[in-house]
Amino acid sequence: MDDDLFLVERIGEGKALCLSTLARSTVNESEAAHLGGDRGYFIYEVDETKQDGVVVLAKAASLEAAYRLIDIWRKRTHQAALA
Repeated sequence: MDDDLFLVERIGEGKALCLSTLARSTVNESEAAHLGGDRGYFIYEVDETKQDGVVVLAKAASLEAAYRLIDIWRKRTHQAALA
């Protein structure tokens, strides 16, 4: 993948939740073009145990929204670590 990775959170063995831009080919291969094209910031799951292991879950509305998601994500992760 030719992506600008913002965030990776391991969610299981061989799996990660990610937030980044995605290459056009990755968007097309994951059948997510209906989300408004390949430009923007995507939330997706990567399963390293599968050949086609990228599943796009959502697309952020803007760069600001992507950064806000990162802030929320990190606060939640930090709070969980303290519990």
